[in-house]
Amino acid sequence: MKVRMLVNPVLVILFMVSALQVQADTMDSYQIGGHGRADIVYPAWFKQSFLDLRDDLEDARKAGKRGIIVFFSFKHCSHCEAFVSTTMSDPATMNRIQEKYDVIALDIFNDTEVTDIHGNVTTIRNFAETTKARVTPTLIFYGIENEKLVKIVGFYPPEKFNRVLDYIDGGHYEKIKLSEYLLSSTTGRMAQLQPVNYQYDFFTAPPYDLQRSRGNAVRPLLVIFDEPGCVACLRFHKRVLSDDKVSRSITTHDAILLDRTDNTSKIVLADGRTVTPRQWVNELQLSYDISVVFFDTQGREVHRLDSETGRDRMLLSMQYVLDKGYERHEQYLRWIREQQQQNKLRKY
Repeated sequence: MKVRMLVNPVLVILFMVSALQVQADTMDSYQIGGHGRADIVYPAWFKQSFLDLRDDLEDARKAGKRGIIVFFSFKHCSHCEAFVSTTMSDPATMNRIQEKYDVIALDIFNDTEVTDIHGNVTTIRNFAETTKARVTPTLIFYGIENEKLVKIVGFYPPEKFNRVLDYIDGGHYEKIKLSEYLLSSTTGRMAQLQPVNYQYDFFTAPPYDLQRSRGNAVRPLLVIFDEPGCVACLRFHKRVLSDDKVSRSITTHDAILLDRTDNTSKIVLADGRTVTPRQWVNELQLSYDISVVFFDTQGREVHRLDSETGRDRMLLSMQYVLDKGYERHEQYLRWIREQQQQNKLRKY
């Protein structure tokens, strides 16, 4: 069945009233700057590594810590700056990180030599590619037994990042995926706000049949997973989806909005299987309260934003998918650098 665009009546997104009355400034408490306008200064307590991660893990072991965090970023990344200035500067979070981990910042465009936890010698740039650090910041937690504990991508505010630390400290990573842990328990939920009505005319209407490989899809597909009433979702609606430029750009995609907690509604996926939104979230291993996943005209996933997302990153991500930049650069930021060098990047 061909996906139908909903134009009239407009789709009204009604967020449920929460018993918890949180003031509007909670929704506005985290700011992410525009693309390329940041100038990160890493905290003095980040480890000054000699770029042999085996030695860094050994140092962490001797200090009685759980392991290390590799913090992939680049100097002008606004989402990285938000992570450093907000989350890693929160006193309780900072103390918790320092007690359990050494943090090592690596610039994804750096060609300096690095030795990974398995002893492989490569460049930081190549190490970022092999670990699939496609979007910054990417944080990879390594335990002192050389095991990868968890990987998160994008900006997480303090309360959400602490849920990730809870997941590791409780040993849950040995039994359950991070996405399942955060979705299945109230442990992973942020506070909720009062109801807000948002009206859009760019989302498609159900039923959803996403079997795009049959040849009837001419535009990429953009799927937004959110949760009624969540703070992060409301921030995304207010700051990103309500922006005029974002609204115009979304119309170049087929777009649908799903409640990530919905275990009743049915969706036909590209491979013909029928799932609920919640089942699909688990399959995709989406960890954040608000996520955007992009698919090409054949139904293949080509890009995702699974964290707090600013307006510029959303606009650039849509441009990346429309340009089929993923065919040349699996790493989204390499495509951005290419566009900048060729003076093709749109100015927002």
